Amino acid sequence: MEKRRCKRRISKCCISPLWVTGRRFFAGLLGPDIPAHLRDEFTLLTADHMRGQARLLFIGFILSLPICIYGASPGAGPVIAYGTPLLVLALSVTALVRIRRPIDEATDVSEARAVIDSVWQICLLTAAVGSIWCIASWASAPVGIRLYYPAIMSLGALITGYCLMAVRSVGMTVLLVTMGPVAMVLLGTGELMDRVLALTILIAAGFQLVMMVRHQGLLLSLVEARHRSGELARRDPLTGLANRRALLECFERFAARSTAVRLMVVDIDRFKTINDRHGHAVGDQVIIALARLLSDATGEKDLVARLGGEEFALILANQNIEQAARSAEILRQRVRAELSAAIGHEQEVSASFGLAQLAPGEALSDLARRS
Repeated sequence: MEKRRCKRRISKCCISPLWVTGRRFFAGLLGPDIPAHLRDEFTLLTADHMRGQARLLFIGFILSLPICIYGASPGAGPVIAYGTPLLVLALSVTALVRIRRPIDEATDVSEARAVIDSVWQICLLTAAVGSIWCIASWASAPVGIRLYYPAIMSLGALITGYCLMAVRSVGMTVLLVTMGPVAMVLLGTGELMDRVLALTILIAAGFQLVMMVRHQGLLLSLVEARHRSGELARRDPLTGLANRRALLECFERFAARSTAVRLMVVDIDRFKTINDRHGHAVGDQVIIALARLLSDATGEKDLVARLGGEEFALILANQNIEQAARSAEILRQRVRAELSAAIGHEQEVSASFGLAQLAPGEALSDLARRS
């Protein structure tokens, strides 16, 4: 009885790691693990990349249709010789219409996902039609030329996979639909060269999958680098707060949604005197202390930015003007107490606060002048 329990424990210990490894492997085939803060940027980049490649792909499909009609096996019948190319033509034109709009930073993420889904669906249908054309032509062709059809289909499938490798799940499933049925048919004939070609197709598909993995890894690295550079361009190096550029972008987003916004401007009084008397290092400490104080006093949807020097600005999204005025008074008192302590109470530190509320269609410069 004890031996059986030990065997069960051993089998569970062996199966569990294999199961976890298998799940990770198949999850990795469908796409890389994208950090949450990069998902939207990655979606926009891959959708833009796929759109450009897919346009070339569908144009290539259209240009190759006369060759498919001319090269179809006479024994396949008119449905295969003419019907399948015409269906591919209709699918290609539909795809070109759906992805005609360019994708840029202003594109909504849902629209980018819709582009990916459209390309995926149409490519799967096109792959299925192509497989039918290939297998029907191969089955009805004379023995001496039969292998030409799987070879032609394999070339087309590899080109398709290359064009769709920006999104691994799309490229992989299209490759499976395009090359899988052809390879299975060839393996089932029992002929030596049919099997050789089938194995060659499967090996080529495997290499294509490896290239997709590498390609998406490069795209993810590019997105990470762009995100880091964007963050650096929008951050004040001394305080870590948002800078003037980030403030303008945030203001534009609120203005585009016609959302009520309050602007609070904070300016340290007689800051030059602090620098002259105590040195710039102490002046930097005062600025950092004020930045920390302002950050602690704001909510998640608010934005605190350093405009430059001793000037700060806050966009308050969730407070009305009366609440913002009370917050400004509390902050003014805290600045006097806490920032004076930052330089050892050798000099009293105070700050001036200004408030203004956004009016529809008003620019940030107008709002700043009234604050």
